[in-house]
Amino acid sequence: ERANESIYQLKYALEERQFVKGEGEVGFDQSSVDRDNDDSRNCQNRQEQQHSHAVNQLKILLQHQERTESEVSLSRRKMSFSKLPEDATGDLPALSDLIPIINDQSQYINHLEAEVKFCKEELSGMKDRVQVVVLENEELHQKLKFLTAEHMLREQTLLDASANAQNSWPVGSNDCIMRQPVTSSPAHNKDQAFVTAAVAEVGKWPVELEKLKLLYQEKVNILDAQIQSLRKDLSESQKTCRDLEGRLKHQKSLVSATNSIRVGGLCLKCAQHEAVLAQTHSNVHMQTIERVTKERDDLMDALVSLRQNMKEMHQRESNACEQVKQAVQMAEEANLEKTQALVQCEQLKSEMERQKNRLERELAAQLNKRTDEKEALREEMKKEREGLAAMV
Repeated sequence: ERANESIYQLKYALEERQFVKGEGEVGFDQSSVDRDNDDSRNCQNRQEQQHSHAVNQLKILLQHQERTESEVSLSRRKMSFSKLPEDATGDLPALSDLIPIINDQSQYINHLEAEVKFCKEELSGMKDRVQVVVLENEELHQKLKFLTAEHMLREQTLLDASANAQNSWPVGSNDCIMRQPVTSSPAHNKDQAFVTAAVAEVGKWPVELEKLKLLYQEKVNILDAQIQSLRKDLSESQKTCRDLEGRLKHQKSLVSATNSIRVGGLCLKCAQHEAVLAQTHSNVHMQTIERVTKERDDLMDALVSLRQNMKEMHQRESNACEQVKQAVQMAEEANLEKTQALVQCEQLKSEMERQKNRLERELAAQLNKRTDEKEALREEMKKEREGLAAMV
Protein backbone atom coordinates (compact mmCIF):
# COMPACT_ATOMS: atom_id res chain seq x y z
CA GLU A 1 0.00 0.00 0.00
CA ARG A 2 2.87 2.40 0.78
CA ALA A 3 4.47 1.51 -2.55
CA ASN A 4 1.25 2.34 -4.40
CA GLU A 5 1.01 5.69 -2.58
CA SER A 6 4.60 6.52 -3.53
CA ILE A 7 3.83 5.65 -7.16
CA TYR A 8 0.78 7.91 -7.18
CA GLN A 9 2.81 10.72 -5.62
CA LEU A 10 5.51 10.38 -8.26
CA LYS A 11 2.90 10.37 -11.05
CA TYR A 12 1.35 13.51 -9.57
CA ALA A 13 4.75 15.24 -9.49
CA LEU A 14 5.39 14.27 -13.11
CA GLU A 15 2.02 15.68 -14.17
CA GLU A 16 2.78 18.94 -12.40
CA ARG A 17 6.15 19.13 -14.15
CA GLN A 18 4.50 18.81 -17.57
CA PHE A 19 2.16 21.79 -16.97
CA VAL A 20 4.91 24.29 -16.03
CA LYS A 21 4.93 27.39 -18.28
CA GLY A 22 8.13 28.32 -20.17
CA GLU A 23 7.71 32.11 -20.33
CA GLY A 24 9.89 33.11 -17.38
CA GLU A 25 7.23 32.57 -14.72
CA VAL A 26 8.47 30.79 -11.58
CA GLY A 27 6.49 28.12 -9.80
CA PHE A 28 4.39 25.14 -10.54
CA ASP A 29 0.74 24.68 -11.36
CA GLN A 30 -0.54 22.84 -8.30
CA SER A 31 -3.91 21.98 -9.81
CA SER A 32 -4.13 18.66 -11.64
CA VAL A 33 -6.56 17.47 -14.28
CA ASP A 34 -10.10 17.02 -13.05
CA ARG A 35 -10.96 13.44 -12.35
CA ASP A 36 -13.90 11.58 -13.80
CA ASN A 37 -15.54 10.79 -10.48
CA ASP A 38 -15.53 11.73 -6.80
CA ASP A 39 -13.53 8.69 -5.70
CA SER A 40 -10.50 9.62 -7.82
CA ARG A 41 -10.76 13.27 -6.65
CA ASN A 42 -10.70 12.18 -3.02
CA CYS A 43 -7.73 9.93 -3.77
CA GLN A 44 -5.90 12.91 -5.37
CA ASN A 45 -6.55 15.16 -2.34
CA ARG A 46 -5.24 12.51 -0.04
CA GLN A 47 -2.15 12.06 -2.19
CA GLU A 48 -1.52 15.84 -2.23
CA GLN A 49 -1.58 15.88 1.56
CA GLN A 50 0.74 12.88 1.88
CA HIS A 51 3.65 13.79 -0.39
CA SER A 52 6.82 12.12 0.67
CA HIS A 53 10.06 13.90 1.49
CA ALA A 54 11.72 12.64 -1.67
CA VAL A 55 9.07 14.11 -3.97
CA ASN A 56 9.18 17.44 -2.10
CA GLN A 57 12.94 17.52 -2.47
CA LEU A 58 12.63 16.88 -6.21
CA LYS A 59 10.12 19.70 -6.53
CA ILE A 60 12.40 22.06 -4.60
CA LEU A 61 15.30 21.21 -6.90
CA LEU A 62 13.16 21.79 -9.99
CA GLN A 63 11.95 25.13 -8.60
CA HIS A 64 15.51 26.10 -7.85
CA GLN A 65 16.49 25.28 -11.43
CA GLU A 66 13.63 27.39 -12.80
CA ARG A 67 14.58 30.24 -10.47
CA THR A 68 18.18 30.01 -11.58
CA GLU A 69 17.15 30.07 -15.24
CA SER A 70 14.92 33.10 -14.61
CA GLU A 71 17.77 34.89 -12.84
CA VAL A 72 20.05 34.17 -15.79
CA SER A 73 17.45 35.52 -18.22
CA LEU A 74 16.97 38.64 -16.07
CA SER A 75 20.72 39.18 -15.90
CA ARG A 76 20.87 38.92 -19.69
CA ARG A 77 18.13 41.53 -20.02
CA LYS A 78 19.88 43.82 -17.59
CA MET A 79 23.09 43.40 -19.52
CA SER A 80 21.31 44.24 -22.78
CA PHE A 81 19.70 47.30 -21.20
CA SER A 82 22.94 48.43 -19.59
CA LYS A 83 24.64 48.36 -22.96
CA LEU A 84 22.28 50.99 -24.42
CA PRO A 85 23.91 54.03 -22.69
CA GLU A 86 27.28 52.68 -23.68
CA ASP A 87 26.10 52.74 -27.30
CA ALA A 88 25.21 56.36 -26.86
CA THR A 89 28.63 57.20 -25.44
CA GLY A 90 30.39 55.21 -28.18
CA ASP A 91 32.28 52.82 -25.80
CA LEU A 92 30.83 49.54 -27.28
CA PRO A 93 33.26 46.63 -27.76
CA ALA A 94 34.23 45.57 -31.22
CA LEU A 95 32.23 43.02 -33.21
CA SER A 96 35.13 40.57 -33.15
CA ASP A 97 34.99 40.62 -29.32
CA LEU A 98 31.23 39.93 -29.26
CA ILE A 99 31.38 36.90 -31.60
CA PRO A 100 33.12 34.55 -29.06
CA ILE A 101 30.69 35.66 -26.35
CA ILE A 102 27.72 34.96 -28.60
CA ASN A 103 29.15 31.57 -29.52
CA ASP A 104 29.67 30.73 -25.86
CA GLN A 105 26.12 31.78 -25.07
CA SER A 106 24.78 29.66 -27.94
CA GLN A 107 26.75 26.66 -26.73
CA TYR A 108 25.52 27.25 -23.19
CA ILE A 109 21.92 27.48 -24.39
CA ASN A 110 22.32 24.29 -26.43
CA HIS A 111 23.83 22.57 -23.41
CA LEU A 112 20.91 23.65 -21.21
CA GLU A 113 18.41 22.51 -23.84
CA ALA A 114 20.15 19.14 -24.05
CA GLU A 115 20.03 18.84 -20.25
CA VAL A 116 16.34 19.73 -20.18
CA LYS A 117 15.62 17.23 -22.96
CA PHE A 118 17.56 14.54 -21.09
CA CYS A 119 15.64 15.25 -17.88
CA LYS A 120 12.32 15.10 -19.75
CA GLU A 121 13.27 11.78 -21.35
CA GLU A 122 14.31 10.34 -18.00
CA LEU A 123 11.10 11.53 -16.38
CA SER A 124 8.99 10.11 -19.21
CA GLY A 125 10.87 6.79 -18.94
CA MET A 126 10.28 6.71 -15.20
CA LYS A 127 6.61 7.48 -15.78
CA ASP A 128 6.37 4.59 -18.25
CA ARG A 129 8.03 2.23 -15.79
CA VAL A 130 5.68 3.37 -13.04
CA GLN A 131 2.70 2.74 -15.32
CA VAL A 132 4.04 -0.73 -16.13
CA VAL A 133 4.36 -1.50 -12.42
CA VAL A 134 0.84 -0.21 -11.79
CA LEU A 135 -0.49 -2.45 -14.58
CA GLU A 136 1.35 -5.43 -13.09
CA ASN A 137 -0.17 -4.72 -9.69
CA GLU A 138 -3.63 -4.49 -11.25
CA GLU A 139 -3.10 -7.82 -13.04
CA LEU A 140 -1.98 -9.46 -9.80
CA HIS A 141 -5.02 -7.99 -8.09
CA GLN A 142 -7.34 -9.42 -10.76
CA LYS A 143 -5.64 -12.83 -10.56
CA LEU A 144 -5.98 -12.90 -6.78
CA LYS A 145 -9.62 -11.88 -7.06
CA PHE A 146 -10.27 -14.61 -9.64
CA LEU A 147 -8.55 -17.29 -7.55
CA THR A 148 -10.48 -16.29 -4.43
CA ALA A 149 -13.79 -16.31 -6.32
CA GLU A 150 -12.99 -19.73 -7.78
CA HIS A 151 -12.15 -21.10 -4.33
CA MET A 152 -15.37 -19.67 -2.91
CA LEU A 153 -17.32 -21.32 -5.74
CA ARG A 154 -15.66 -24.67 -5.01
CA GLU A 155 -16.43 -24.33 -1.32
CA GLN A 156 -20.07 -23.49 -2.10
CA THR A 157 -20.28 -26.52 -4.40
CA LEU A 158 -18.80 -28.72 -1.67
CA LEU A 159 -21.32 -27.48 0.88
CA ASP A 160 -24.21 -28.04 -1.55
CA ALA A 161 -23.03 -31.58 -2.24
CA SER A 162 -22.76 -32.30 1.48
CA ALA A 163 -26.27 -30.88 2.01
CA ASN A 164 -27.65 -33.14 -0.73
CA ALA A 165 -25.91 -36.17 0.79
CA GLN A 166 -27.33 -35.21 4.17
CA ASN A 167 -30.87 -35.07 2.77
CA SER A 168 -30.41 -38.50 1.12
CA TRP A 169 -29.50 -40.23 4.42
CA PRO A 170 -32.49 -41.91 6.15
CA VAL A 171 -31.60 -41.19 9.78
CA GLY A 172 -30.33 -38.03 11.40
CA SER A 173 -30.82 -35.90 8.30
CA ASN A 174 -31.99 -32.90 10.33
CA ASP A 175 -29.51 -33.13 13.19
CA CYS A 176 -27.07 -30.49 12.00
CA ILE A 177 -27.41 -27.40 9.82
CA MET A 178 -24.46 -26.29 7.75
CA ARG A 179 -23.64 -22.60 7.89
CA GLN A 180 -23.07 -21.11 4.46
CA PRO A 181 -20.00 -18.90 4.12
CA VAL A 182 -20.50 -15.19 3.51
CA THR A 183 -18.33 -13.84 0.78
CA SER A 184 -17.30 -10.24 0.84
CA SER A 185 -16.16 -8.17 -2.10
CA PRO A 186 -12.82 -6.44 -1.22
CA ALA A 187 -11.83 -2.95 -2.36
CA HIS A 188 -10.44 -2.72 -5.88
CA ASN A 189 -7.82 -0.08 -5.05
CA LYS A 190 -6.22 -1.80 -2.04
CA ASP A 191 -4.33 -5.00 -2.80
CA GLN A 192 -3.20 -5.31 0.79
CA ALA A 193 -6.75 -4.99 2.07
CA PHE A 194 -7.86 -7.66 -0.40
CA VAL A 195 -5.11 -10.03 0.74
CA THR A 196 -6.07 -9.36 4.38
CA ALA A 197 -9.70 -10.16 3.63
CA ALA A 198 -8.66 -13.33 1.79
CA VAL A 199 -6.49 -14.41 4.75
CA ALA A 200 -9.38 -13.71 7.15
CA GLU A 201 -11.68 -15.78 4.96
CA VAL A 202 -9.12 -18.58 4.88
CA GLY A 203 -8.91 -18.39 8.67
CA LYS A 204 -12.59 -19.32 8.85
CA TRP A 205 -12.05 -22.51 6.88
CA PRO A 206 -10.58 -24.59 9.76
CA VAL A 207 -13.73 -23.93 11.84
CA GLU A 208 -15.96 -24.98 8.94
CA LEU A 209 -13.78 -28.02 8.35
CA GLU A 210 -14.05 -29.05 12.00
CA LYS A 211 -17.82 -28.71 11.87
CA LEU A 212 -17.91 -30.78 8.71
CA LYS A 213 -15.76 -33.46 10.34
CA LEU A 214 -18.06 -33.57 13.38
CA LEU A 215 -21.09 -33.90 11.11
CA TYR A 216 -19.50 -36.74 9.15
CA GLN A 217 -18.43 -38.49 12.37
CA GLU A 218 -21.98 -38.30 13.70
CA LYS A 219 -23.35 -39.70 10.44
CA VAL A 220 -20.82 -42.53 10.56
CA ASN A 221 -21.85 -43.39 14.12
CA ILE A 222 -25.53 -43.43 13.12
CA LEU A 223 -24.80 -45.67 10.14
CA ASP A 224 -22.74 -48.03 12.31
CA ALA A 225 -25.65 -48.33 14.74
CA GLN A 226 -28.00 -49.06 11.85
CA ILE A 227 -25.63 -51.71 10.49
CA GLN A 228 -25.42 -53.41 13.90
CA SER A 229 -29.22 -53.43 14.22
CA LEU A 230 -29.65 -54.84 10.71
CA ARG A 231 -27.08 -57.56 11.39
CA LYS A 232 -28.92 -58.51 14.57
CA ASP A 233 -32.24 -58.71 12.70
CA LEU A 234 -30.56 -60.76 10.00
CA SER A 235 -29.20 -63.27 12.50
CA GLU A 236 -32.65 -63.62 14.10
CA SER A 237 -34.26 -64.15 10.68
CA GLN A 238 -31.70 -66.81 9.80
CA LYS A 239 -32.36 -68.57 13.10
CA THR A 240 -36.12 -68.50 12.41
CA CYS A 241 -35.52 -69.94 8.95
CA ARG A 242 -33.49 -72.80 10.38
CA ASP A 243 -36.23 -73.58 12.92
CA LEU A 244 -38.88 -73.59 10.20
CA GLU A 245 -36.78 -75.84 8.00
CA GLY A 246 -36.33 -78.27 10.92
CA ARG A 247 -40.07 -78.34 11.53
CA LEU A 248 -40.72 -78.91 7.82
CA LYS A 249 -38.31 -81.85 7.76
CA HIS A 250 -39.95 -83.30 10.85
CA GLN A 251 -43.39 -83.03 9.25
CA LYS A 252 -42.13 -84.73 6.09
CA SER A 253 -40.65 -87.58 8.12
CA LEU A 254 -43.97 -88.06 9.97
CA VAL A 255 -45.89 -88.16 6.69
CA SER A 256 -43.50 -90.70 5.20
CA ALA A 257 -43.69 -92.88 8.35
CA THR A 258 -47.52 -92.83 8.30
CA ASN A 259 -47.69 -93.81 4.64
CA SER A 260 -45.30 -96.70 5.19
CA ILE A 261 -47.66 -98.46 7.67
CA ARG A 262 -49.30 -101.52 6.06
CA VAL A 263 -52.04 -103.85 7.43
CA GLY A 264 -51.22 -107.63 7.69
CA GLY A 265 -53.54 -110.69 7.32
CA LEU A 266 -56.86 -110.23 9.15
CA CYS A 267 -60.25 -111.89 9.28
CA LEU A 268 -63.18 -110.56 7.27
CA LYS A 269 -64.68 -108.53 10.11
CA CYS A 270 -61.32 -107.25 11.17
CA ALA A 271 -60.50 -106.46 7.59
CA GLN A 272 -63.74 -104.57 7.12
CA HIS A 273 -63.22 -102.73 10.38
CA GLU A 274 -59.64 -102.01 9.43
CA ALA A 275 -60.80 -100.79 6.04
CA VAL A 276 -63.21 -98.37 7.71
CA LEU A 277 -60.47 -97.25 10.08
CA ALA A 278 -58.03 -96.99 7.19
CA GLN A 279 -60.49 -94.85 5.24
CA THR A 280 -60.94 -92.64 8.27
CA HIS A 281 -57.20 -92.50 8.88
CA SER A 282 -56.55 -91.81 5.21
CA ASN A 283 -58.86 -88.81 5.39
CA VAL A 284 -57.01 -87.64 8.48
CA HIS A 285 -53.70 -88.16 6.74
CA MET A 286 -54.87 -86.26 3.69
CA GLN A 287 -55.90 -83.36 5.88
CA THR A 288 -52.57 -83.53 7.67
CA ILE A 289 -50.72 -83.59 4.36
CA GLU A 290 -52.68 -80.62 3.10
CA ARG A 291 -52.03 -78.73 6.32
CA VAL A 292 -48.32 -79.54 6.21
CA THR A 293 -48.15 -78.58 2.53
CA LYS A 294 -49.81 -75.27 3.31
CA GLU A 295 -47.38 -74.67 6.18
CA ARG A 296 -44.51 -75.54 3.85
CA ASP A 297 -45.74 -73.02 1.28
CA ASP A 298 -46.10 -70.38 3.96
CA LEU A 299 -42.61 -71.12 5.24
CA MET A 300 -41.19 -70.91 1.72
CA ASP A 301 -42.88 -67.55 1.21
CA ALA A 302 -41.49 -66.33 4.53
CA LEU A 303 -38.04 -67.60 3.54
CA VAL A 304 -38.18 -65.76 0.21
CA SER A 305 -39.25 -62.54 1.93
CA LEU A 306 -36.45 -62.91 4.48
CA ARG A 307 -33.90 -63.41 1.72
CA GLN A 308 -35.15 -60.27 0.00
CA ASN A 309 -34.85 -58.39 3.27
CA MET A 310 -31.29 -59.68 3.63
CA LYS A 311 -30.42 -58.42 0.15
CA GLU A 312 -31.91 -55.02 0.91
CA MET A 313 -29.97 -54.84 4.17
CA HIS A 314 -26.72 -55.71 2.38
CA GLN A 315 -27.47 -53.06 -0.24
CA ARG A 316 -28.16 -50.43 2.40
CA GLU A 317 -24.97 -51.38 4.22
CA SER A 318 -22.91 -50.99 1.03
CA ASN A 319 -24.59 -47.64 0.28
CA ALA A 320 -23.80 -46.40 3.79
CA CYS A 321 -20.14 -47.43 3.40
CA GLU A 322 -19.98 -45.65 0.04
CA GLN A 323 -21.43 -42.48 1.53
CA VAL A 324 -18.87 -42.54 4.33
CA LYS A 325 -16.07 -42.96 1.79
CA GLN A 326 -17.37 -40.03 -0.26
CA ALA A 327 -17.61 -37.85 2.85
CA VAL A 328 -14.02 -38.63 3.83
CA GLN A 329 -12.84 -37.92 0.27
CA MET A 330 -14.69 -34.58 0.20
CA ALA A 331 -13.11 -33.58 3.52
CA GLU A 332 -9.65 -34.43 2.19
CA GLU A 333 -10.28 -32.40 -0.99
CA ALA A 334 -11.44 -29.42 1.08
CA ASN A 335 -8.29 -29.61 3.20
CA LEU A 336 -6.13 -29.78 0.07
CA GLU A 337 -7.84 -26.76 -1.48
CA LYS A 338 -7.37 -24.85 1.76
CA THR A 339 -3.65 -25.63 1.75
CA GLN A 340 -3.33 -24.55 -1.88
CA ALA A 341 -5.12 -21.27 -1.17
CA LEU A 342 -2.81 -20.55 1.77
CA VAL A 343 0.24 -21.23 -0.40
CA GLN A 344 -1.08 -18.93 -3.12
CA CYS A 345 -1.71 -16.17 -0.58
CA GLU A 346 1.84 -16.49 0.74
CA GLN A 347 3.22 -16.34 -2.80
CA LEU A 348 1.21 -13.23 -3.58
CA LYS A 349 2.40 -11.59 -0.36
CA SER A 350 6.04 -12.31 -1.18
CA GLU A 351 5.54 -11.05 -4.75
CA MET A 352 4.01 -7.80 -3.47
CA GLU A 353 6.87 -7.32 -1.01
CA ARG A 354 9.38 -7.91 -3.77
CA GLN A 355 7.66 -5.40 -6.07
CA LYS A 356 7.51 -2.87 -3.26
CA ASN A 357 11.22 -3.24 -2.44
CA ARG A 358 12.14 -2.99 -6.11
CA LEU A 359 10.13 0.19 -6.55
CA GLU A 360 11.61 1.75 -3.44
CA ARG A 361 15.13 0.94 -4.58
CA GLU A 362 14.47 2.27 -8.07
CA LEU A 363 12.90 5.46 -6.70
CA ALA A 364 15.82 6.03 -4.32
CA ALA A 365 18.31 5.45 -7.13
CA GLN A 366 16.50 7.87 -9.43
CA LEU A 367 16.29 10.51 -6.71
CA ASN A 368 19.99 10.17 -5.94
CA LYS A 369 20.79 10.38 -9.63
CA ARG A 370 18.67 13.52 -10.05
CA THR A 371 20.26 15.08 -6.98
CA ASP A 372 23.76 14.45 -8.30
CA GLU A 373 22.84 15.78 -11.73
CA LYS A 374 21.26 18.93 -10.27
CA GLU A 375 24.30 19.53 -8.08
CA ALA A 376 26.62 19.11 -11.06
CA LEU A 377 24.43 21.38 -13.19
CA ARG A 378 24.36 24.01 -10.45
CA GLU A 379 28.11 23.95 -10.11
CA GLU A 380 28.53 24.18 -13.86
CA MET A 381 26.05 27.06 -14.09
CA LYS A 382 27.81 28.82 -11.25
CA LYS A 383 31.15 28.47 -13.01
CA GLU A 384 29.66 29.68 -16.29
CA ARG A 385 28.09 32.66 -14.55
CA GLU A 386 31.35 33.54 -12.87
CA GLY A 387 33.13 33.20 -16.21
CA LEU A 388 30.58 35.44 -17.91
CA ALA A 389 30.79 37.96 -15.10
CA ALA A 390 34.57 37.95 -15.40
CA MET A 391 34.37 38.36 -19.17
CA VAL A 392 31.88 41.22 -18.87
